[in-house]
Amino acid sequence: MEELINRLLSGEGKLSLLLLEAKEYAENAKDERFIEFIDDEINGYAGKEIPEYRRINAEIVGDIQDSFGRFVHQQYPLDFSKISDQIGFDISTTVSPDGISFIENNLESLRKALVLKKMPGGQVSLLNDILKYNNPGYNLTSAYYRFGKASLQYILDKVRQELIIGLKKIQKSQKPVENFSMPAMNLDKAISVFVTYAWGGEDFNDLIISFVDFLRKEKGYNASMDRKISQEETSTNFNRMMVEGIQNSDKVIVVLTEKYKKKADAFEGGVGTEYQLILEEIKTNTNKFVFVSFGDVEFDTITPTGIKGREIIDLKKDQDDDFNGFISKLNSQNIIEFSEVKETLAEVKKKKIKQFKL
Repeated sequence: MEELINRLLSGEGKLSLLLLEAKEYAENAKDERFIEFIDDEINGYAGKEIPEYRRINAEIVGDIQDSFGRFVHQQYPLDFSKISDQIGFDISTTVSPDGISFIENNLESLRKALVLKKMPGGQVSLLNDILKYNNPGYNLTSAYYRFGKASLQYILDKVRQELIIGLKKIQKSQKPVENFSMPAMNLDKAISVFVTYAWGGEDFNDLIISFVDFLRKEKGYNASMDRKISQEETSTNFNRMMVEGIQNSDKVIVVLTEKYKKKADAFEGGVGTEYQLILEEIKTNTNKFVFVSFGDVEFDTITPTGIKGREIIDLKKDQDDDFNGFISKLNSQNIIEFSEVKETLAEVKKKKIKQFKL
């Protein structure tokens, strides 16, 4: 299984074949939801609900003739946004319900950066009526969804991500479950820490670098981040780096921001992938993750839905106490030491009942 995960991380192999390999693991683990996902990706989603990542925001273009049958425009951009607003959904959005093998073959055959997908005749007729209402004498003879080749590639990338997460879940279920309470760290060796975040502006990204360096230089943690790892190797595989950073580190610090929440809730990009990994890992390893804020923000605006209710440390406030609360989480040590429980219980003083007398 590890070899398959590594191939998915590195982008090697045809995804249609990797899906078949993953299905064997899913069937052995009796993971019905994972099996259904793999079957749908292999066979397509005909007659089924289409996943969000297979919905493509496109541009509508059309071929237009005048009243004499002469083409006056070909593949001309058409704006139907007002109609979309009136009917309540974007008519320029198309879907790709086909099996992964079909999408892979299409991508291999495409030589241009833009894709044209022909619209059904019924929709063209409807759009033609709208066009003629505003432009008498013109006819829309055909219409297409036009979108970037990258939209199809995104589907393949997203399916790879889902396969990695599903296989990691199976892999974890086959290992002994750790105790709910994580023992205190062995402080004789440096605690490994991976800092994850959503890229922001240059100032924010520099602040993350300073934070990681502060953990290493001033607090003694073996802290790392994407920028540190990527400069130490060529052709960095960021998906693999992210998975290994989360799984192989003693602690994972998640720096929450509004941008992180937006990407996590939408399961978008690298943040979306790692967020799914975190949601799975935190079920059995609750003490591994430390959620932090750099302050000056309401927690509701930065907390992804899946981790609402979990403790978030405001580092700006905690620095007044030399980051004691934060360090206690990294070291898995309690700040308040309560006494041992006394072996004998306290006795209850009995109250005698007075004799009844009128």
